[in-house]
Amino acid sequence: MVTPQPLLRFATFNVAMSADKPDYVFRLLREAHHPRFSRIAAIIQHCQPDVLLLCEFDHLGEGGDDGMLAHFQSHYLNVSQHGQPPISYPFQYLPPTNTGLALFDGEDISDTPERAQGFGKHHGQYGFVLLSKFPLDINNVRSWQRFLWQDMPEHRMPQDYFDHEVLAKQRLSSKNHVVIPVSVGEQTIHVVACHPTPPVFDGPEKRNLRRNADEIRLLHDILNNESYLVDDNGVVGGIAPNSSFVVMGDLNADPYNGDGDKSVITQLLADKNVQSMPTPSSHGAQHFIRGRYIHHKDCATHQRGLRLDYVLPSSNLRLCEGGVFWPAPSDPTFSLLTSNARKVRASSSSDHRLVWADIGLI
Repeated sequence: MVTPQPLLRFATFNVAMSADKPDYVFRLLREAHHPRFSRIAAIIQHCQPDVLLLCEFDHLGEGGDDGMLAHFQSHYLNVSQHGQPPISYPFQYLPPTNTGLALFDGEDISDTPERAQGFGKHHGQYGFVLLSKFPLDINNVRSWQRFLWQDMPEHRMPQDYFDHEVLAKQRLSSKNHVVIPVSVGEQTIHVVACHPTPPVFDGPEKRNLRRNADEIRLLHDILNNESYLVDDNGVVGGIAPNSSFVVMGDLNADPYNGDGDKSVITQLLADKNVQSMPTPSSHGAQHFIRGRYIHHKDCATHQRGLRLDYVLPSSNLRLCEGGVFWPAPSDPTFSLLTSNARKVRASSSSDHRLVWADIGLI
């Protein structure tokens, strides 16, 4: 009799734990029991991911932990919140980020965050972190943080918008594009993580829309081992063929709704190396979503009714089940989304929902 392989739960959650002041969120975390962060922790505890990507989690821009992540784990995740079982992650990785990083040495971007490599008023704002129950092979992490936008073939940079000095320095990834090996027994699963810029808040040049599209294309090209790619250590190409991977992140792109270029996210979802079906369902979304985004709202991951957050395993893994933590009002866990029985607000937990996928090894 063959013993079935255990399922691994991978999840991504934009927790909106970022602020314009570098220490602001950490100061709130140090309160004895912050209601919003307690609900965020309870959602994570309820879903019990084995590998978890947290987007919009402030940290030191070069990747070091100033204590905020450790504090969130020890005082929130490791302690039962709202009756949910505690959860512990012995392994973590905080990738360096381009957010709030000035293009030019000595430039103060605190009042002009749009002039940074990635939008942010301080280095590390809107960063992302990875938590894991399984060992992370940090020595073999690959990243494309410093890859220049103009070095992408057929890029979509707006013409006549950047001057030559900016062109020579402007990176493509607004945060970072990273491949992190996770050791699961004798098998390695690569987490491919990124958080492209939103395709909005633009002028007529459509810089953010174009950048979002090229960031998603960069992700797609990493998965397809395109030869033009050179990572931050000078290694050519993307992820090795036949590697097992899971794409995770807030991609800020919906294939049917919203303001982005839908062709790039559609291309990613249709890629032969990626499993995009079954689409995760958001059971509670229809109770709250009103307005123009009416198509495919049953898989929404954002309060506005958009599908922005993704967990996509490679085709050589078994995608067994997936979902979005968005309970209906009748569900007892609905209280984790709101402090008001009738309204779900971003200030109650996050404007995004946790997305998860149960994956079996082949």
